[in-house]
Amino acid sequence: MRIIAIDATRYPGAVATSVDTACLAAEAAGATVDRVRLVDLDVRYCTACGMCKLTGHCKISDDLPGLAERIAQADGVIVGTESYFRHADERTQALLDRIASYFPDSGQLRLPGMGPREIPYSPVARAARRAVIITACKAPEPLATFFGYTTGPVRELRSVLGHSGIRTIGSLSVTNTWRHPEVEDWERDKARSLGRILAGKI
Repeated sequence: MRIIAIDATRYPGAVATSVDTACLAAEAAGATVDRVRLVDLDVRYCTACGMCKLTGHCKISDDLPGLAERIAQADGVIVGTESYFRHADERTQALLDRIASYFPDSGQLRLPGMGPREIPYSPVARAARRAVIITACKAPEPLATFFGYTTGPVRELRSVLGHSGIRTIGSLSVTNTWRHPEVEDWERDKARSLGRILAGKI
C-alpha cells in the first residue's frame, strides 16, 4: 500500500498535526507514505487557455505534473487544508483548479511531453484509489458546520477528487482552533483511524 499525504498548510497547526498523525498510523499499519508540503511546490492557477482540451495536457510549466504522477502511483491520498470562509486555502484551490484534467475518465494519466504509449494505463488501480480529507477552522461548533466552514472545503475536495477517480472514504474537521489550537485527543484518535482505514487495516 502506497499513500501520498499532501499538506497544504503554510505553518504548523491542527491540520499539519492531524495529517502527520494519520501518516504515522498508516505507516504503523504497513503502508509507505510519501509526504508532500504544497508550499514547497510551484502549483499555479488555471489560465483557462483551453490548451489541455486541444493537446491533451496543460501548457503551464510548474510542479503539478510531477505531483500528478506521484498521485497516480499511490493507492491512497491524504489531503490536509485549512478552511478560509467555507473554501479550501489558495494553494489547495490552485491544485483543485487543474488536477482533474490529469486524470480523464479513460484512466490514462496525462503528462506534458509524453504520449499515451509512454504512460501506463491502469483503470483498475485508478478505480481503487481512495482518499481522506483533513481540514480545520477557527469557528466553534455548531457554527462551523452550520455556516459551512468545515463542510465547504470537504465538499470541494470530495468533488474534485471524485472527478479524478479518487473516492473519499472519510474526513476529519478540527474546529474552534482559535481558542484551542492544540488537537484534542478524540481528534487525534480519529486521524489515526483514518490513517489505518486508508492503509486497509480496518
